[in-house]
Amino acid sequence: SRLRPSAAPLCSSVGRSFRQVVWARLLLRRMEPRRRHEDMPQYRTLQRLQKNYIVRCGEPLENIIPGTGTKPASVIRRVEGEIRRLRVDLGQICEEELLGQAAGATSLQKKNQQQELANQKEALLEQVKQLEQQLVQLAAL
Repeated sequence: SRLRPSAAPLCSSVGRSFRQVVWARLLLRRMEPRRRHEDMPQYRTLQRLQKNYIVRCGEPLENIIPGTGTKPASVIRRVEGEIRRLRVDLGQICEEELLGQAAGATSLQKKNQQQELANQKEALLEQVKQLEQQLVQLAAL
């Protein structure tokens, strides 16, 4: 059920239920202008920036500083590490594939295993390509 405003002032609680009083106070908070950091308690204006820096600001850091908060060099290093790991996995799959071919895959089970290895290899190659594109985009920033 929706509450209807009465002719009485919003701050008056005479003749109103608790629910109506709470609703009126919420409406008043929404109508008042945003608090500046001078009006806020000091502990609410402190925010951590990176590891060793604490900054005093009245609004969230996401509104002030764009981005995710991680350094571009760190993101590049993580992506490069992921590419290295995927290439190692790709090398192991290629090795298994060559060993299977050298052994002479004649049975149906070995052929299925070779097909599975080829599918894994294709998936890893696609992931490496995507990460390399992401790395190029990060390096351009």
